[in-house]
Amino acid sequence: MKLGILGPPQSGKTALFTALTRGAAESGSARGERVHLGSVSVPDARLERLRDLYQPKKYTPAKVDYVDAPAVEKPRGERGGLAALSALRDVDAFVLVVRAFEDPAVPHFLESVDAPRDASWLAGELLLEDLAVVERRLERIEKAVKVGKKPEDPNEYEALKKVTACLESEKPALQAGLTAAQERSIRGFQLLSGRPWIWVVNVDDAALKTAEEATVAPVRKRFPEPAPSAIALSAKTEAELAALSEEDAREFMGVLGITEPGLTRMIRVSYDALGLLSFFTVGPDEVRAWTVRRGASAPEAAGAIHSDLERGFIRAEVIAYDDLIREGTMAKARERGLLRTEGRDYKVQDGDIVNIRFSV
Repeated sequence: MKLGILGPPQSGKTALFTALTRGAAESGSARGERVHLGSVSVPDARLERLRDLYQPKKYTPAKVDYVDAPAVEKPRGERGGLAALSALRDVDAFVLVVRAFEDPAVPHFLESVDAPRDASWLAGELLLEDLAVVERRLERIEKAVKVGKKPEDPNEYEALKKVTACLESEKPALQAGLTAAQERSIRGFQLLSGRPWIWVVNVDDAALKTAEEATVAPVRKRFPEPAPSAIALSAKTEAELAALSEEDAREFMGVLGITEPGLTRMIRVSYDALGLLSFFTVGPDEVRAWTVRRGASAPEAAGAIHSDLERGFIRAEVIAYDDLIREGTMAKARERGLLRTEGRDYKVQDGDIVNIRFSV
């Protein structure tokens, strides 16, 4: 999973990036613009328990990659430039950061703190970026149509018209109602609003002690159904926690009333927003987590491991995580009939432990 972090200047997006990547990041460039790149392992107590059970030679958690892109500033230059930023082209979703903390030392780019207003502004800027990209392409196609040429790809033409109407109605491209063929035809444009948005309301420590929904509700209300994914956290505090030892971080969290690190919450919300789940493969050589979409079939899960496994898929041996842990060993689970054989139509469940039988 790869997530792009976007936000206005002084919103705290880079502090959030530092917290999420535990300070382990590098700088890069894309089309002349500086970006920050970082990766973090997905915390999963189930995988850790399996590691302790098998004592494997190799232990491989799932991974999340983060891209901290340049601030979305007002006014921008040529529209479409942000959408073309190469570092953002392959992200699966966007984390959109808006500021809800007061700090006289950090002036607000719109001169006052108003998270719902900033969310509306940021969403509008991203929609305008997409509209510039789509209109340029649509204009070229329609010029050709006027001189009697048929569109090379009718699906693309229809998709662009639908997306244009959607964006002009101030709705993200994700809500354009495209068919699967139409969606594939414009995938190369990598539209900013064609991927899920996860809102982060960046608050101060005092706000952490209030109910989270009260903080994020004003942002949610700015957008039509479906209600967007949104969480509240203090990027500054999370960055400070990331720099502490595990013991000191727990103590600091207790003082602030934080029950769960922002990294863990952010990953959980991201999995939900993207409709993802984790399954595991286990053995003495490696214990590993794999990420697939919810509803993925057993062959698709096999393909996440290696394309040869999907191509030569015969069957999958599956056991639920809780069943294996309760029995203690795979042999005991097998004796109890808890290790199942599943075919091509089986939908992998979160926490499944899977062994693929295949032939190529």
